[in-house]
Amino acid sequence: MALDLVLFEKMPVTVLKIEGSGKFLARLLTSDVKKIPESGVCRSVMMNATGGVIGAPWVARTSQNAYELILASETADAEQAWARQVSVAFDAEVQSESLEGFYFVGKLPVKELDLKEHAMVQSLGLRFVNMGWICLAAGPSEAVGALYDNLVAAGAKKGEQTGFDALRIFAREPASGLELDEGSSPLETGLEDAVDFEDPERIFIGRALTEARAKTGKHLRMQLVAFDVAFDPSLLVEVPMIEVEDNLYPMTSIARVPEGPYTVGLVRLPLSVNVGDRVKALVKTNPRVACEAALVIDRQI
Repeated sequence: MALDLVLFEKMPVTVLKIEGSGKFLARLLTSDVKKIPESGVCRSVMMNATGGVIGAPWVARTSQNAYELILASETADAEQAWARQVSVAFDAEVQSESLEGFYFVGKLPVKELDLKEHAMVQSLGLRFVNMGWICLAAGPSEAVGALYDNLVAAGAKKGEQTGFDALRIFAREPASGLELDEGSSPLETGLEDAVDFEDPERIFIGRALTEARAKTGKHLRMQLVAFDVAFDPSLLVEVPMIEVEDNLYPMTSIARVPEGPYTVGLVRLPLSVNVGDRVKALVKTNPRVACEAALVIDRQI
């Protein structure tokens, strides 16, 4: 009997281990790591001085004073270099571990593994992280490869990149090079919940400009939209636009979900646009698809 489990391609994962360096993490990260329970994980952001996103790592608390930054994106090298650069000013020791990992959806057939949302469990010599919308298994290459092959042999399915992209978009998760770069603000890329302004003493890099921008209420907000008519993104002849009050906003990611069928995408829209609003869409395909509107929907996990 096939497992109710989908595995995506193996990839490099870097883990930065930091112990007893609270001031360093308070400077480096937008989230307040003191609020993470032991064995818990949370999304955070590393920003430059102008409030642009350098990376959006997951942070795991492994003990009272020890944390791990899990870097599993294409920008992992740049994120590690930035963390080390910042650590010098605090004389903080950052240990790095180069691992292999894979994302998966579904429940692993391991009795000892109770993987709750936003938590990390270490078992079988591996780390298992539940990120809410997807899970990550990471560890030494040999162990990860063995687990992957055993799961496939037991009936787990191999997921395609298009499936991963659809899951990411439905979860309103930003991607490097599409929604995320050093010129984008976390407020506008779906990462606003990872920015914690509560403690005025925690002056993380980029805080001043980001907090000022948040207070003006004039920035854009990443939204998930579902088009009224489904279409194949490969037929597009130009980037679809959403029109709000005579202004055009380009889609940053788009995917077709055949099972629906749905075509969904991510777009930065004014704060005046909310979930449940219907917006005008400009879609140009060849052959032409008559799609003129989209519905702003909540993230789907």
